Amino acid sequence: MIEITSEIPFLWRLSPESTEGYCSVAMVVPCPPETEIKDLTIETSVLSLASDSSRSKTGETLEWNQEDIDLFLRLVRQKHFINNDHMSETMQLDLTDPHIIDIIHIVAAAGFGVAFTSCGLLNKADSGFPVYSFEIGSFASLNTPSGFVSCVVVDIEDDDVVCVLLDDMGVSSGDEFERICRHDLLLVKRMDVLHPEFAESRSRPSSAVLH
Repeated sequence: MIEITSEIPFLWRLSPESTEGYCSVAMVVPCPPETEIKDLTIETSVLSLASDSSRSKTGETLEWNQEDIDLFLRLVRQKHFINNDHMSETMQLDLTDPHIIDIIHIVAAAGFGVAFTSCGLLNKADSGFPVYSFEIGSFASLNTPSGFVSCVVVDIEDDDVVCVLLDDMGVSSGDEFERICRHDLLLVKRMDVLHPEFAESRSRPSSAVLH
């Protein structure tokens, strides 16, 4: 269990992963130097394309930026059903909790992943679906030819929305079959983003009245 405030002392460690310039991304929680406890490291499935050749060979350590912190806290508050207006100044987290580890994966993907375009991956936006009001950190659904998939909104710019997938997606292209994986990024349009209940039921929810 770790106690944190809004000023989270978390780090990202980027380690060389391949000769193609990719680095694996891990979260590091540094421990006080006067203690004998080792820094806590949580590996993620996210790969980052290094900004230059030297970093792809030696790796680097980065502090979490404010966007990382804000997204992390928003997701933690939702998972723990904490009302933002009544949250105490500190929060105790179990960093071995699978839900917290998944949130760390989402934040890593948002910060270091490269977004796929959604062209050909989603069903055409349907104006009959109820409008979903969302923000960064909102859970949502995407309508794909193979069914609804879960995602988290991690960036919004005008009509463009970047989501982190929470499900794998199978993509058929002619005779080839590709898979876009959980924690990959997908660039979609606002109309593509639907209420999370769609993916939870894998079909149109009974509460989703057409209008």
